[in-house]
Amino acid sequence: MTNNLMRKFTNLLFTPESFIFFISLAVVHGASFQAMDMITAADNPDSITYLGIAELDFNQSEIRRYRVIIPFLAGFINFIFGNLFDALAPWTFKGDFSLSISFLIVNNLLMALTGVFVFKYVYFHTRHFLSSTLGLISFLTCRWTGILAGTPLVDSLFIFILVLVLLGLKTNNRQMLIFSIFLGPWAKESFIFIAPIIFFYAPIKKTRMVLLFLISGILVFSGRFIIDSLSDTPPLLALGKDFRHLTYILSGFKRLFSFHGLYEVFSVTGFWVLLIVPAALNRKVKSYLTDFKGYEWWFLVSVVFQALISVEIARMLFMLTPVLAVLWAKVFKDFLEHPKLDNFFKPAVKDNF
Repeated sequence: MTNNLMRKFTNLLFTPESFIFFISLAVVHGASFQAMDMITAADNPDSITYLGIAELDFNQSEIRRYRVIIPFLAGFINFIFGNLFDALAPWTFKGDFSLSISFLIVNNLLMALTGVFVFKYVYFHTRHFLSSTLGLISFLTCRWTGILAGTPLVDSLFIFILVLVLLGLKTNNRQMLIFSIFLGPWAKESFIFIAPIIFFYAPIKKTRMVLLFLISGILVFSGRFIIDSLSDTPPLLALGKDFRHLTYILSGFKRLFSFHGLYEVFSVTGFWVLLIVPAALNRKVKSYLTDFKGYEWWFLVSVVFQALISVEIARMLFMLTPVLAVLWAKVFKDFLEHPKLDNFFKPAVKDNF
């Protein structure tokens, strides 16, 4: 019995998915820990909301208090290990260290798992291991990956769902898409802008899809009703505030097409955007872009729209990084297959291997 369990555990560890997971976790952890240590959660109203929910206090923001999955998981970890974390807390840390480290653990693990699916998504585009790995690195090293994995926020679950949708549509994986239909609305309300992409592009019968979305909606609104009753606020109040975000679109355009907007865009891509230069010189940009399918272009439109109606443009544009990872990976693949680079590596391969 023990030998069988050990064999199964060993087999699980020595899989490509486990390798990518641990690499992703190692890359994300350093930046995320620094973010947790340097960013004061009390300065961010979003973090205040999720810290409160983790302690079962639902008298929070009427918009954010329904995003309970990450806070509940962090609260559970804090309940089990809180005393230990408090004993390890550095005296310089500002805030609730045990709860903050609990969020760090949940978001690190979830972001690492997202890394596995980002790699798969990129690989199904390129069919090239090294370029897919570099595409994954572009996702993991994004400034926002570390921030969202290290602070008490819930965006790690939302990006996880988005990658599942992209990969599910790319591979016609019904299970991934159905899982996203039920979990997506609990991650963020803006999943409503992703739902039509699933509805029109998923390889699932439309009649069945209507039933799935109906059941998901019933569960979500039942949960919201319970949370409203626990927070002593009128039902449907949050819907009005959600729709108010649509009034931000004009100011969102002004911010996007300003110097600050350019900075926010650059904070997502960083110097990876310079890979457009060799792609343009090789006249490959058009072919790279035309390789993307209709659902990926609608995904791009959806995320940009969400960014325009959001008060944090860069944080929302971060959701484009899986698609950008594909673009960078394609550039890398062609770059690595360039004759000059191929000749550069040939002597090394011959001498050392």
